Formats: sequence, structure tokens, C-alpha cells
Amino acid sequence: MVDFKQGFTDLKSAPIQTLSEWQEQRWLWLLMGGAAGFLILSAMGYFQWFLEMDPCEICVYIRYSQFCILFAGLIMAIKPGNIYLKLIGMYLAWYGVGQGMAWSIELAVLHDNAHALDAAMAVGGDLFASGGGGVACSTEPTFPLGLPLHEWFPFEFQPSGICGEDDWTLLGLNMAQYCIIAYSFFIVGLGAATVGWLASLAKKFKAK
Repeated sequence: MVDFKQGFTDLKSAPIQTLSEWQEQRWLWLLMGGAAGFLILSAMGYFQWFLEMDPCEICVYIRYSQFCILFAGLIMAIKPGNIYLKLIGMYLAWYGVGQGMAWSIELAVLHDNAHALDAAMAVGGDLFASGGGGVACSTEPTFPLGLPLHEWFPFEFQPSGICGEDDWTLLGLNMAQYCIIAYSFFIVGLGAATVGWLASLAKKFKAK
């Protein structure tokens, strides 16, 4: 059982040492993978299935990045002290976080541009009905290594919506902005864990 209260006390008094210990425990990587899994299930379950919001091309790329983070967490949780699994997991996690943040920012820009044009055309025109919001989108996504994920898992990775057309908001923020916030948390958490891991490696090499 993880004592989070004691853990945060230790983090305050000895941050590097505590981070070094945390990154060698399964719960940390399962937490990261679980957070990514929650985002994936929210997108597919709540937005796509319940609200019937079709995912756009950038949306499925963001899902792909979240799957990378999920698998990275599971890989490192197998044996957190194994340097080879940690290298693979860290690379995959940072790749997923970096790409996810970039795609989220791109989606936010497309969303803002599309709705700005929509407002400008409010009199006498419908931007989305004319397809004006989807100029940057494609129904044939391109995934790394040429993986046809949209053919293997169409419900998850087949884009069928228009980039930036959604009107969903919560507390004044849209989906793309919440994705940016989520990836910001991933960056902070993964960054701290990486610092702890590097400190742990330095200590082990110094001991030799």
C-alpha cells in the first residue's frame, strides 16, 4: 500500500532521492498508463459513442500518442529497475507526450481558426456545411512506420469528423485546450520521473 502522505513529505524534504525511489516502483508507471487509458476511454466512450462526436484526423493522432504513453507505462511497470525496459519505455513515453502536445496545439489552432471563420460567415453562410473547417483534415491518416491502424482498428483510428468543428466546452475550455492541459501534466510528471531516473543511474555508476 502506497503511503502518499508520507511520500509527499519525503518529496518535500529530499526531492531527488524521493523521485529516484518512486521511478523504481510500479505504481508510478501504472498511474501514468492509467491516466492515458482514462483519456482514451473518455474520447472513445464519452465523446465518440455517447455524444456521437466523430473524431477528426488530428484527434486520432492524439489517441495514437495516448496509446504510446499507455504502453510505455505498462512496459516500465513490468520491471521498473530494468534499464532496457526503462529506456524503451522512456523513449516511447516522451515520444507520445511530445507528439501529443504538438498535435493538441495544432488542433487548438484549427479550432480557433475554424470558429473565427464561422463567426465571420455567420450572416449568409455556414462554414462547416460548406466544408470550410476541414481543409487541413484527411480521412486517410498517416501513422508512423506506415502502420494502417485506421484499417486494423477503425473505431479508434478512422477519422470521420472535420478538424475544429466541435462546439463542446467545459468551464470555457474546448477539447483541444483540455488536451494541452493533460499533456502539460504528463510533461511535468514524466520530467520529474526522468530526473529521478537519471539521478539513480548517476548514483549507481558512481558506486561502481
